[in-house]
This record gives sequence, structure tokens and C-alpha cells, in this order.
Amino acid sequence: MAAPKAPRVAPTATHVLIADTNARTLAARAEQLLAAGLRVSQARTAFEAIVKASCHVPDFILLDGSLRELNAADTLQLLTTCPVTSHIPIFRLSPGRRVPRRVLAATLGQPA
Repeated sequence: MAAPKAPRVAPTATHVLIADTNARTLAARAEQLLAAGLRVSQARTAFEAIVKASCHVPDFILLDGSLRELNAADTLQLLTTCPVTSHIPIFRLSPGRRVPRRVLAATLGQPA
């Protein structure tokens, strides 16, 4: 009698952190990424994005241009110079828009 095969374990979903101050667009983008099969974390401020990126170390970071208390450029600089987060690809998003196809394709590991 053959030993039973071990169950197949699906690979861990790609983890994406979205930073957006607008609750409506943040929710819409999260829904779009979840529908694509990605794991999503959300940050509503630049500070929260830096903390979550450092603690959770996502595979990708999406920064909306509307970040206020630290602007998106400063947040981007902090994330790219921190040894814990410097390897993470970061995409800047236009305020209020859905995640562009090229960005979605990159997070899914597909050609754009």
C-alpha cells in the first residue's frame, strides 16, 4: 500500500502594502488587489506606511501621491534608504486612480 501523498500547499500570496490617505480609493485599490489574489496591507499615513513596511516587509509598496504629513517623496526616500525596506519595489500612484495594469502585472509577476 502506497503512502498517502502530502497535500499541495499553495505558494504564499504576494504581499502588497498600499499607502493612501483617501479611505475610498484605499478601499477600492485594496479590493482590486485582493481580487487579483494578492495579500494586502493598508496604511493611511506616511508614518504608518514606514512602520508597516519595516515590520511586515511586503513584496511591493504602492504609495499614493496624496500622503500629507510626510510627502510621498520623503516617504519614498526613507523607504529606499532603510536597510530593512530598501530592497522592496515601490510604485507611486496618481491620486484617486485605480492601480494601473503595468503595476498590477508587476505585482503578479507577469509581463506588462
